Amino acid sequence: MFYLLIATFLWGTSFIAGKIAYQMADPALVVLFRLILATIITLPITFSFFKKEYIDWRILKQLILLGILTHPVTFLLQFGGLKLTSASSAVTMIGLEPLMVALVGQIFFREQVCKKIWILSFLAFIGVFLVAGVSNSSDISLVGCLLVLFSTVVVAFWLRLSKKMLQTMDTKFYTALTIQLGTLFGLPLILIATDNWNINFSISGIWAVIYLGVACSIVAVWLWNKGLTYISASHSGIFVALEPVWGVLLAVVCLRERINITTLIGIILVITSAGLAMLSDKQKN
Repeated sequence: MFYLLIATFLWGTSFIAGKIAYQMADPALVVLFRLILATIITLPITFSFFKKEYIDWRILKQLILLGILTHPVTFLLQFGGLKLTSASSAVTMIGLEPLMVALVGQIFFREQVCKKIWILSFLAFIGVFLVAGVSNSSDISLVGCLLVLFSTVVVAFWLRLSKKMLQTMDTKFYTALTIQLGTLFGLPLILIATDNWNINFSISGIWAVIYLGVACSIVAVWLWNKGLTYISASHSGIFVALEPVWGVLLAVVCLRERINITTLIGIILVITSAGLAMLSDKQKN
């Protein structure tokens, strides 16, 4: 779906914005800054929601859980892993998300995943593995890889759970509430994860944080949630694999990095997998 493509593109740009922001502050502090900014901007949406609606405690607990999993936990695991291991190995772990979404759906949610989705998910992972070959870094950490790998499990769970919640709640309200609740109740985790409290303010760093907070934490998340209402969770998992592909393409355009034939084949595999998944979902509808 168009919404998912734009969302993954914006998340792909976070690789470059994050690299700039991390020169100013610790990754955990960058996560905190972007979430606080997103929280403040989306407050009017929440105020308008509570003027019309009432949320019982059961639903509120689900929103708190989804907010924590979607934002601070996912970001901290990914950025914590990136801090320890090479970018190529981290991207390869993120490439497991399509497979993890299908696996979690079948094991924990009793969803029968067709063979076609397994094949497309596997092809997407192979594509991301080839894309990761653009990096020549050999600084690989087992702990770092495991942290990023665990983030894919977390993503697989909140994708499934949010799909159910979005069937009963407007996308913009759901997006605003999960950002705000995730920031509030995930604050202790962010503070514990912070290693360095020094901040070297810079214009580029501030703009990078603003971009991460607005484009990647609000706009991209809203687009993703909107797209998720039109497509199955299993199919949406394949689109996640496009995120590192966009990151590599932007690195070529913005940072003038070169890609080899292996990387090009990987990009084609991922885009083809996502395209076939989109066509398959349209045929079902």
